[in-house]
Amino acid sequence: MTPPLSSNSNDRSTPATDWLQPPPEEQGLAGYVRTLRERLWLVIGIVALTTAAAVLYVVTANPTYQAEADMIIFPASGSDPALIQLPLIRESPDPTRDVETAARLILNNETAARVKAKLNSPLTPEQLLEKVTAEPVATSNIVAIIATADTPEEARDLANAFADATVAERTAELHAYIDKILPGLEAQVQDQPSPELEQQLAQLRTLRESEDPTIQVQTKATLPTGPATPRKKLSIAIGILAGLILGVAAAFAVQILDPRLRREEQLRRLYRLPILARIPREAGRSTSDPLNPLALSPAAAEAYRTLRGTLAASGRATGRTSTAILVTGSSPSEGKTTTAINLATSLAAAGNSVILVEADLRRPAIGRALGVVPTKGVVGVLIESVALDDALVTSQSFGPRLKLLLAEYEGVSVTELFGLASAAQLIDDARRVADYVIVDSPPLTDVVDALPLASYVDHVLIVTRLGNTRLASLARLGELLSEINVKPVGFVVVGTSRPSRNEYLYHQRAEKPKLARPAENTPVDGA
Repeated sequence: MTPPLSSNSNDRSTPATDWLQPPPEEQGLAGYVRTLRERLWLVIGIVALTTAAAVLYVVTANPTYQAEADMIIFPASGSDPALIQLPLIRESPDPTRDVETAARLILNNETAARVKAKLNSPLTPEQLLEKVTAEPVATSNIVAIIATADTPEEARDLANAFADATVAERTAELHAYIDKILPGLEAQVQDQPSPELEQQLAQLRTLRESEDPTIQVQTKATLPTGPATPRKKLSIAIGILAGLILGVAAAFAVQILDPRLRREEQLRRLYRLPILARIPREAGRSTSDPLNPLALSPAAAEAYRTLRGTLAASGRATGRTSTAILVTGSSPSEGKTTTAINLATSLAAAGNSVILVEADLRRPAIGRALGVVPTKGVVGVLIESVALDDALVTSQSFGPRLKLLLAEYEGVSVTELFGLASAAQLIDDARRVADYVIVDSPPLTDVVDALPLASYVDHVLIVTRLGNTRLASLARLGELLSEINVKPVGFVVVGTSRPSRNEYLYHQRAEKPKLARPAENTPVDGA
């Protein structure tokens, strides 16, 4: 048997794994901006959602009002013998502690009960306490009483009522204590009169006629001019800010977690291989069967002509008279068979002799797509000693320059054939009679039986489909090819955006392609 031509036309002086080494990652701000630009619509959608939620809250929320009354604290000196035993706010080494003590004294059930009685409120003391807060103002000796209510009047009255009730409660407690100790002190002065006792008695009598000197109302609450909640501008601003934060987080999360190929930029970042063609998605397609050139849109047909040109240039670079190309993918339904058919027909339309080999024996579809039913084919050539010329068939629609070697059998039982020596001989024989040999391979990550074919050809072309190709499967395909020292020629990206109708003239509806046919008695080139 004649040995096959040198497998894969890539320069073997360079490692076949260099394409698996991603280019240097964009650093710093540039990488973040790229990710946000790719997921811009996700960020915009989340911002719109959170802003709408904020607007809905502003529109539907019941407004509440806040009013503030201020209390001022004058702690009693601990050195005054007349005041040392009285229930007053005592001076401590830490001034802020005195104010904090006063704040706790404001919010108690006794004060709330006074407020309830004063306002004739239907709420319980506990419910009233839930509407009020008492907070020290910075490091000053002032305590702010803040009341929240459904109306401005209610908020103002509630804050003032708590301020007044606090003074009244503290005063009542002071007077009660003075009334308790005053008779004893008076008796003591009568029995043992002294200037000190008489001074204490005079101070107690004065305190009995006045309010608690350690806590006073400094500023009464006024009528609020607007609602405290919802604060329309602030709420909407918070909604926008929250949307931006969530949107950015979601963009990076999706970038990391999304298992599928969404943009061709991902291929550029992951692999050092060119994108040879971009095939726009076909509108209204309802079947997963491969498409022949007669069913393509003008834009898709032009994309396959672009692929033909780039691969023809690669073939000239090898210096060979015939080029073998394996078309494969990482998973089913990526468009590899459609790509193989249209690449082959496009090369034939350019005047080349082409053999299209169907190596997907589990799901053969080329014959159905081109309207050809084979009686002899791949299996017969590989194991039944059928001559290649006898197994080749043509299609009436695409002329004799395109010859087909189809799968005449289907199933798992015939999938181990490509490891035979006859498979390499098949590719070698096809090279001798055609300018191009296009091999439609099954997805190599799913059907590894066809992997030896990658070593028998000049180029391996990987087909990917946006939204369908799984990045993990693509990585496994790369590992398989690197193990046999094969570097792909590049990617075909299927499912890109359709170009606008006025971008190029060929996007307009054109006539069906007419492939050149040689005269009846004229031999086909290379046949």
